[in-house]
Amino acid sequence: MQTTNTILQAPALAKPTILLVDDVEFFLEVEKGYLKQTYADIITARNGQEALQQIAEQRPDLIYMDVNMPIMNGIECCTAIKNDPDLKSIPIIFVYATSKDVNDDQISASGCDGYILKPIDRRQFLEIGRKFLPKVDRRSRRVPCQMSVEISSDGKRFQGRGYDISSNGMYIEFKEEMAEKERLRIAFFMPTISPKPIETWSEVTWVNQGFPRTRLDMPQGFGVEFKLTSREDRAVIDQFVDQVPEDDSMEC
Repeated sequence: MQTTNTILQAPALAKPTILLVDDVEFFLEVEKGYLKQTYADIITARNGQEALQQIAEQRPDLIYMDVNMPIMNGIECCTAIKNDPDLKSIPIIFVYATSKDVNDDQISASGCDGYILKPIDRRQFLEIGRKFLPKVDRRSRRVPCQMSVEISSDGKRFQGRGYDISSNGMYIEFKEEMAEKERLRIAFFMPTISPKPIETWSEVTWVNQGFPRTRLDMPQGFGVEFKLTSREDRAVIDQFVDQVPEDDSMEC
């Protein structure tokens, strides 16, 4: 009797879907950037009506939704989802700016599962998502770098040195005093990839200066999160990070 050997393969892990709903392209791009490292399909909608269509077709595992949108706002959309027995289990996180048109009672009555306020804080955005979908990215790959960094703040210019970089931010060696939450414009070159300078608005997320320093294994300086970066510049940064061997990278 002739026999054949059958190799059984483990089924691939199901890839979750995350729906981002906002009528402003900028916020959709920011949120997609935050979820770049997440193993998930990212889909978008521009208002509540489009969101309901996407939900009917793709049944997302998590929804981040704005409130103030045309045609159908987030409150109306969330209420419709939570009143549907087949959809009410989908977690909905509101991501919105406070205004006179939105109050706490409306947010609570909608049945949403959580909320964060704009401007969007990356850590809050990811942390609240992980409560409902553990696959939401926890860490970003960062790699060593050595480049001069021009720092602009309140009309003044300073020079720092890049120490490490990820797609989302950079640690800058800098001896002068710096404050958390300070908004900076920084510029630097990656000459092996592009002859043009990278320019981005950034926010100081942590400071490693003074005594005692938080991280003695690192030079004095501060970490920034890239807040507003063009697609072209982000592509250059991503290319730089991706070209460094895995053995030389870190996680942050």
